[in-house]
Amino acid sequence: MDINEIHEKFSEYGRNAKEWQRKCLLLLPEIAKREVWKAKGFSCIYEYAGKLAGMSKGQVNDALYILKKIEDKPALMAVVEVKGINAVRPVVSIATSEDEKFWAEKAREMSRHTLETYVRDLRNEAAQQVRTGPKNENEIKVIPMQLSAKLAARLEKLKGDKNWEEIIEELVSSKEANNQHEISKPDPVRTNSKHIPAKISSYVWQRSHEQCEFPNCHKKAEHLHHTNRFSSDKIHDPDQIVALCKEHHDLAHRGLIENEDNITTTWKIRKEPDYTSLNWFVDRQVQLYRRN
Repeated sequence: MDINEIHEKFSEYGRNAKEWQRKCLLLLPEIAKREVWKAKGFSCIYEYAGKLAGMSKGQVNDALYILKKIEDKPALMAVVEVKGINAVRPVVSIATSEDEKFWAEKAREMSRHTLETYVRDLRNEAAQQVRTGPKNENEIKVIPMQLSAKLAARLEKLKGDKNWEEIIEELVSSKEANNQHEISKPDPVRTNSKHIPAKISSYVWQRSHEQCEFPNCHKKAEHLHHTNRFSSDKIHDPDQIVALCKEHHDLAHRGLIENEDNITTTWKIRKEPDYTSLNWFVDRQVQLYRRN
């Protein structure tokens, strides 16, 4: 056999091994319920699963826990039969009989890591709503500061007839402008090439410090993402390109990021795509093309 034949056989055997292990895992609840292991002379279900299927105690406990949580959720169980228990792991603690079809659809379409990110962001936003209520950009917040008498006098002189919010706004805007100038933002480039020009990609990586720009995500960025899809605009605009981790990049192309056409600080996860969005239409066409 040559190298390719060896590789193909090994890959085939690996796929079959995963499929058969899934089938074994699905039988564990019934084996535990009817004590099949005892009837066949084994001391416990762990010995039974270990000797017959090579499963560890942790794998057995994990499978029994997850399958117990979804035993009344046939849509999620159907996903397990195809993709395995890890596919539904991120949603077993939140899925209900009423919304299991929604979560089953997400588990079928998303990788486990993308689904984990999606669930985490939805939970964080829900918790934020409970703590603070809907976000109000005009809300007044008190920020305590301690300044030396000398600096306070300089600020009072600078303030003049203006109010403090106007002064702070000027200072912040000036600082932001200086930061942008330090990085030296390049001009947009209109072209038929999908390749992002080096100056623009370098600018975005510097701006993001190579971290995902989705709010409160601290993962390393892996993708440069056009918030207005390149295939529709044919332009590389540094203000419309953001650095994203693999999971948030996946969620963006599934239409699950709200306010994508705005600055990233306003972004949040949505439960369903905006089916009227041009971005969603473009992404959908790309997905269909890749499947074919």
